[in-house]
Formats: sequence, C-alpha cells, structure tokens
Amino acid sequence: MAELRLSMTQEARTVLTDLLRLIAPAAARVSVNRANVPGNDEEIAGFWVDTLSAQASEEARLLAAAFAGAKGEPAIIVLKNEGQAHAFLRALSAVRLALRDLVFADITDAQLESNDELDDESLPTEKRHALACYACFGLLQQSLISQLCPEAFD
Repeated sequence: MAELRLSMTQEARTVLTDLLRLIAPAAARVSVNRANVPGNDEEIAGFWVDTLSAQASEEARLLAAAFAGAKGEPAIIVLKNEGQAHAFLRALSAVRLALRDLVFADITDAQLESNDELDDESLPTEKRHALACYACFGLLQQSLISQLCPEAFD
C-alpha cells in the first residue's frame, strides 16, 4: 500500500482536479501517439489504440477522483495495492507528457525539469499554472516510485 501526502490547500486540489478532467482526453491521445503501435496489421493497431486510449482515460479519471477524494490536512491519497499505484504512476506520467507536448513544446526538457531556469514571471498565467502542475506531479511520481522501489533513487 502506498500513500501520497498532498501539502496543498483544498482550493489547490480542486484546481488540479479540474485540470485533470480537462486534460484527460489529451493525455490519452498523447499516450497513444507516443506508443509504438504496430502498423502492419490494421485490426491489431486499432485494438491497441482503442485499448491504450481507454486505459489512459480511465487512469486519468482515477487520478482526478483521488485528488477530489483526498481527505485530511495534509490530505492523503491511499493507493490500496501495487496495481493501483502503478496505474496512478502511469496517469501522472501521461498528464506530464501531455503538458510537455501541448503546453511546453517551446521549452527544452532541461529547462522544464529544472524549472529554476525558467523565468516564471515571463510566462503567461496559464503556463505558470501548468508548470506548477507539472512540477507537483513530478514530485508525486518521485514519492510513489520511492515507495514502490526504494532503491530507485540510490
């Protein structure tokens, strides 16, 4: 069982939940677009695309529901088993990749991953919010990975 502590206000969790609901379809598309779907058989490719899209959409809904249902101060998301934790991790990754591809296409990976290189004041408000979400989800990924595989960050 994994736990994620959210040291943020209820308002911040609501903003993240709303963002997740909005970006879920895009995250599913990005997941499918980044997958190496075999192209030599249309029936198999169609099955892969439909399955990946449905899975990514469901995992994004799981993520939004977890943020919306987090209780306490700090709020805690409890992931009941390893399968749920991996689904949560995939959803975090899909959302971050969607933000990367759709919002931050003009920013290098190095700048994005060390956002102290970004001049936050020069970014439009929407990009600043997206950057905060990107960074927050990255921290949640690290926390979850360290719980699932403690030796990952040694």
